[in-house]
This record gives sequence, C-alpha cells and structure tokens, in this order.
Amino acid sequence: MGPRGVQVPQVNTGQDAQRVVDAAKFSPEGKRGVCRFVRAAGYSSKNKNEYFDKSNKQNLVIIHIEGLTGIENFEDIIEVEGIDIVFLGPYDLSQSLGVPGQINHPKVIEAMKTVITEASARNKFVWTFVETSEDFKMWKDLGLLYLAYQVDTGIFYNACYKICNELKQL
Repeated sequence: MGPRGVQVPQVNTGQDAQRVVDAAKFSPEGKRGVCRFVRAAGYSSKNKNEYFDKSNKQNLVIIHIEGLTGIENFEDIIEVEGIDIVFLGPYDLSQSLGVPGQINHPKVIEAMKTVITEASARNKFVWTFVETSEDFKMWKDLGLLYLAYQVDTGIFYNACYKICNELKQL
C-alpha cells in the first residue's frame, strides 16, 4: 500500500531499533522485503531503483521509548541510522519508573530530559504527549517541536462533561 512511515512501541535496545529500521527500509539502508509489484510501486510501472530509493527517503521511522530499559539504553538506540523521530510515552514511562500515572513526577521529567538532550545532539526530533497547556509550554520550552495534545475522545468527553455540568446548574 505504500505507507509513509511506521511507529513502533516499546523500543528498548539498539538491537530493537535496528530491527525497526531493517523492517522499514529497503537495502542498503535496511532489509525490508523487496517487491515492486505492489500498488505503491505502480504495480511495477515505476523504475524499481527509483521506487526503492524514494521509499527509503520518504518513509518516516518513529520509535517509542516508554520504559526505563529504553532510557538506560538510549545512547545505543539513537546511534542507529534511519530513526527520524523518538516518541516518549510519559504514562508507560511513569509506570516503569515506579510512579504510575504521575507524568509530571521529577523521575519522569528527568528521564525524558535525558532523551531530549541526547536526541537533540544528533538532530533527531522528539515527540511526546501532553494533557495541559502548561505541560505543552514546559516541553516546548525544553525544545520539543512535536507535541500531541490530548486525544480526540478525551477532548470530546471533557467538552461534553462541561456542557452537562453547565446545564445541570440551570
């Protein structure tokens, strides 16, 4: 089908990261299965070398660092060529650090800052999830350019909850 990227959770080692890149990229950058008879290659109408090269350039590789093991091994992980974006999962990370759900706990913030510093030094984007405008500002000020604010179902629920409470007051 020709996806433009992959997102892989629970990357904990450099070997995990290498397997992700290998699966997402064609040779010589990876070991992705080679077939040019698919829709993304125009069912073989595209020049195979151009198709493989263009796919490698266009496919975004996003890895999730969501646990203490991934934090501890991050230097090895970020050395793997072909990773474009690192997602930091604050909830899973908080659980791994022994403070489940406390995404603003100092342990969580410090672990995330470590990854941000190392990734930024290698010109890699870091992305995380925030639930408040205060958290959005904090992570933006720390250099994150890619932030996800809440999720659609939560935003919808909160809006409905607010409306229902306002109506109940009437």
